[in-house]
Formats: sequence, structure tokens, C-alpha cells
Amino acid sequence: MFAGLRTKHLVLIAVGIVVGLGLGLLFTWQVWPVQYYDTDPVDLRAEHKDDYVVMIAAAYAQDRDLGLASLRLGQLGLEDAKQSVLGLFQRYGEAGYSEETRSLAQLAYDLGVTDVALLPYIQEPTATPEPTPTEAPTTAPVPTVTPVAPTPTPTEPPAEPTATATQPPPTPTRTATPPQEPTRTPTVAAGFDYQLVEQKDLGCTSERDGHYILVYVRDENDRGLAGVELLAKGPGVEDTFYTGLKPEVDAGFADFSVSAPGSYSVQVAGAASQVGQGLSFDDTCDTSTPHRLWQVVFRRVSR
Repeated sequence: MFAGLRTKHLVLIAVGIVVGLGLGLLFTWQVWPVQYYDTDPVDLRAEHKDDYVVMIAAAYAQDRDLGLASLRLGQLGLEDAKQSVLGLFQRYGEAGYSEETRSLAQLAYDLGVTDVALLPYIQEPTATPEPTPTEAPTTAPVPTVTPVAPTPTPTEPPAEPTATATQPPPTPTRTATPPQEPTRTPTVAAGFDYQLVEQKDLGCTSERDGHYILVYVRDENDRGLAGVELLAKGPGVEDTFYTGLKPEVDAGFADFSVSAPGSYSVQVAGAASQVGQGLSFDDTCDTSTPHRLWQVVFRRVSR
């Protein structure tokens, strides 16, 4: 008799437990499910973190606030934020998402990722810090013209009134000579896509860790051009390098490290380019300033 009661109690307890669990699951899943609000980015799943990085890149493309973008990436707790952005750039590029690819490339580039694949997607800056070397020749002829014009006119009228009528014809012929100055640029660059506008020996220095050729490539409006392939040749050396990898200097800047003494040349690769040549690197620098620098500037010719 007692055994039957015990069995009945055990059955009732088991049924109660099952019913309780069922009701608990019903309430937690259907009636009052758990909802998450304002979770931290670090708690997101991996695929959601990727979406969050794409949104960070899209926001950065609008506001260009690199500090804010870096802060948002840091909140995700990524092991290597730069490589994560670069990996997403490659994935979206392969999938054909041009807008996302462009914004991810700009963010990765500005974070310091040095990958040549980024360069075609980088937006060129609208301002250039160093256009002055190329503009110096154009401003020089202006002051030489102004003192010539006033000198003949005040001296001749008081001398002889009759001579003043014969004097004006020579004066316009003098003012016609300066306009010939701008015609040099199209003749020099005829048949070329890139014109050599400056080749300058900067002398010896101690501020660099070796001999270098410093190259600037500019467009028709003197803005730096990123992603331009350059070709350097020297004794036993023929190598290519690219502009845009040091945007803190200039978008169109690139430097080539010279490892052996001799004469070098540099030009824009893959285009009709004039050549900066005779860039001599020898052992004439002393020990206090042991490294020599050359500066070469190219400008793209408008068609």
C-alpha cells in the first residue's frame, strides 16, 4: 500500500517538473522573450562585426574623422584592425561592391596600410603643400618688364614735342616679347604624357639614412597624383616604385633609395615620359652630411 502511494507521489512530482519546465520555456521564448538593447560592439558576432566595420568605413568617407573611425574600430576588440579593414576591402572588391570597396580602401590607406591594390581607389586631395618649386620660373619675368615701360615715356616728351609722335611705335614692340615665355611648356612637352619640370641636386644631408631620389608627380592643376608607377635605373639597378605611399608628405610623392654610387635616371613608367637623368651619386659628401638627395618633379600634360 505504501509502495503504491510512493509511486504515485513520484509520478506527480515528475509531471510537475515537466509541466514547470514547459511553462518556463513557453514564457521565456514566447511570452516574455529576452531582448538585448544597446549591447557593446565587442559582443557582436564575427559577421556582424564585419558589417559594423563596413558602416565605419562608410561614415569615414563622409566625415573624414580618422580619430573617430579608429575609436570605433577599437571598440570592436579586433586583433588587427588594419588587416580586418584590408581583408574586407579585398572581399567586397571581389564581390563587385564598388562603393563599399572605395570607402574601405580609403579607410585602410589612411590607417597606414601600404598595399598597392588600394591606390586606384584613393581619392586625391584638393590641396597640395608644395607647388612652389614649379611656379618660381613663371613669376620671375614679371618684374623685369615693368621698369622698362615707364623709362622712355617721361624723358622724351619734354625734350622735343615733334619726336614724341615718332617714338610710340617702338614701345609696343618691347611689350610683345614677354608673352613668348609661356610658349616653352607646350614645345618642351610635345609628344609626352608627363613633362619633366624640375631636376635639382639638393646636396648632402644628415637628415636621411641613405641616398635618395625624391620624386613628385602632379596633374595639370599641380595636384599630387597617387598611384603613379615610376621607373628608376642605375648601375645594375632597374626598379619600379609608386607615388602615394607617404600621403603625410604629398599625395604625389615617392622616394627611391639609392644603394650604389653612380649615375641614375627616373621617369614615369608605362607612359610617354620625359626622363630625369644624370642624377649623380658619388662619395663627395663628408662624414657630417654623408647622404646626397636629388629632387625630380613631373607634371601630367593636358590633352
